[in-house]
Amino acid sequence: MFHQKSDEAVYLDRNQVQMVCIDEVVPQDHLLRRIENTVDFNFIYKLTKEYYCLDNGRRCLDTVVLFKIMLLNFLMGKNSVRSTLEETKVNLAYRWFLGLGLNSSVPNHSTFSQNYIRRYSGTDVFEKIFTVILTKIVEMGLVDTSIIFVDGTHIKANANKHKSIKRQVRIVADKYHQALEKEVDEFRELNGRDKYHSDDQDGFTIDDKTGEIIEQVTKQKQITESTTDPDSGMFVKGEHERQFAYVDQVACDKHGWLIGFDVNPGNMHDAKAFLPFFEKKLTAFSPETICCDAGYANALAAYNVQKHHINFLLPYLRPKGKQNTFSKKQFDYYMEIDAYLCPNRKMLVPWNITKDGAIEYKIHKDECGACTHKAVCLKQYAFKTIRRHLYEDCLEKAREYRLSLEGKTIYKMRKETIERVFAEGKEKHGLRFTRYKGRQKNYDMRALLYACLNIKKLANHMSRLVKNEDKLQVQMV
Repeated sequence: MFHQKSDEAVYLDRNQVQMVCIDEVVPQDHLLRRIENTVDFNFIYKLTKEYYCLDNGRRCLDTVVLFKIMLLNFLMGKNSVRSTLEETKVNLAYRWFLGLGLNSSVPNHSTFSQNYIRRYSGTDVFEKIFTVILTKIVEMGLVDTSIIFVDGTHIKANANKHKSIKRQVRIVADKYHQALEKEVDEFRELNGRDKYHSDDQDGFTIDDKTGEIIEQVTKQKQITESTTDPDSGMFVKGEHERQFAYVDQVACDKHGWLIGFDVNPGNMHDAKAFLPFFEKKLTAFSPETICCDAGYANALAAYNVQKHHINFLLPYLRPKGKQNTFSKKQFDYYMEIDAYLCPNRKMLVPWNITKDGAIEYKIHKDECGACTHKAVCLKQYAFKTIRRHLYEDCLEKAREYRLSLEGKTIYKMRKETIERVFAEGKEKHGLRFTRYKGRQKNYDMRALLYACLNIKKLANHMSRLVKNEDKLQVQMV
């Protein structure tokens, strides 16, 4: 049965002509209006000026509108630029934000893609947009970098996990591991042993200008490489689904402002990706404390952070593997004599060092005498061995800081800062997966996404300030 119109009901005449002011249609407390009132996007003209010819060719789409399309796409968490522009046709708030009239045509969804390919690919304009927004927030005195929270999150790549090949790749030793290897060889020389690493330059990449070693190829390993997006990496972790992914290293201050980010393949461990990110993006802020999760609990990372006189805050690490009655915890280390004492007060002395920088402290079973724990402690081995990293004291310093009242207080803030940033990004802004292929394009798009998160936070912050001022004025009257 068809619905019958009631005589009392009032229905809109869809053919009538009305005069509408688009500015009056958008609510005053709408997110896009708060953003427009807070951020002046004209700085984009200056950043993109060099990529356009001003006196030749046909007129292009306004550059601010071009980038606002992507900002709108990330802000509203749409799955594609196409869906964003389709909704723009009927959404007056979107039209108002982009500066389009009711009768203005909406740009084609491929406009940004073509501009990226022809103009912006390989440039740093996207990172500059993120930096300009961050600089403005810093100038306003809103950022407090005394404490920086760092974490990594895996973003599902736009790649079919069944379309892959096995490939041998070189494992490159970065400058941090090279410095560690140098100390390892010096230790072996002092103890009359041969070096692990030869002095010749086979497998090294040398800087032509400075003559310094840029990277060292130590060995090779087999990886699973995507044929769809070779820059991504196979993410394998516990019960998680195996999939090609990227891992984002992100840093924020204690108020949740994003101050740095980086994008790496999903098969790169957090501890390895951290040190270049720390040196390039975080040292400039001169923080007092860097707070990370358990994935960053690495002696080399602790050493390089504390070398800059920065506290390295790490969580409690649950012991891995089968627990032994006579584990390392039951042995006391004495720095003055550089030796361990067992519960029966026998001494374990430095014996060797591994390539990874772990010093082996040993005692032969003949020296244990008639110890009642000998059978359980040594089992069938001739030596009792305990390993201690060259930079173990840095991890111990980090552990002491974790147990302090200040350390406990700071670590509780992670759930309110960096973890909240990831939760909001994945729930509302499309951070669960990426639509783009290639590390560079993902890096560029992530710069816009994280700039959006800062813009949204800034707009909401300024809106609350205005409301509080209005309330204060009313109370004063």
